Amino acid sequence: MAQSFERFYQAYGRVVDALGLSSGLIAFAIMWLIDLNVFTRKAFNAPVQGTFEFTEAGLVLIVFFALAFTQRRRGHIRVTILTSRLPLGLQHALYVIVLFIAALLIAWYAYAAFAAAERSFKLNEQEWGVVRFAIWPVKAAIAFGCAMFSLQFLLDCIRHCFVWRGDLAAVGDEP
Repeated sequence: MAQSFERFYQAYGRVVDALGLSSGLIAFAIMWLIDLNVFTRKAFNAPVQGTFEFTEAGLVLIVFFALAFTQRRRGHIRVTILTSRLPLGLQHALYVIVLFIAALLIAWYAYAAFAAAERSFKLNEQEWGVVRFAIWPVKAAIAFGCAMFSLQFLLDCIRHCFVWRGDLAAVGDEP
């Protein structure tokens, strides 16, 4: 059973890695858009229309698409000064409990973000600036990113139960 779960975990990891890659590509595109905007403003006194609005939306995508990726890579900040001194069995138990609580909390965020995106869609909420565009896709991306983050926490929780039992090897600096 642990090996089947590990195959699923790795397959899901490829999806999360693609999200992380897309986050990086969006950051790269924003960088070039800002560079182009600066160049056209200085050279031709004609800035790229909508740079601020697209950058604003892109930054949201960068952050929320990278959350699950960062969790998968164990890149979020961890403070283990107290837990590292506990018996190994208790470390495993606390780690599983914290992962499960995090999955629930982030799932709650995803649910709230989905409701906000749905409301934005129904109201046809628009960003009013130099360029006008719908806001609901960005809000939906927040919900999607939170849902993926929550699922990553849940899968990490389940995987660590297998680690605790000795069926799988720990990843990174897990107990």
